[in-house]
Amino acid sequence: MTRQHYEFIADLMGPMVTWPSHLIDIADALEKTNPKFARKKFLDRATKAWEDVQYKGKLDDTIPF
Repeated sequence: MTRQHYEFIADLMGPMVTWPSHLIDIADALEKTNPKFARKKFLDRATKAWEDVQYKGKLDDTIPF
């Protein structure tokens, strides 16, 4: 598979998992498909996709006065 395939999978599967720790299992399986698999890049992208869905509109990190 190519980088574009892994990026597509990260963008698709990231938001679908219930917790980002499940992405490690997906990365383990994908790592077997390509010895040059960029595990950290995949996990970073998939985790960001998960966070974008989970925290969309919910995260208020402002400091009230």
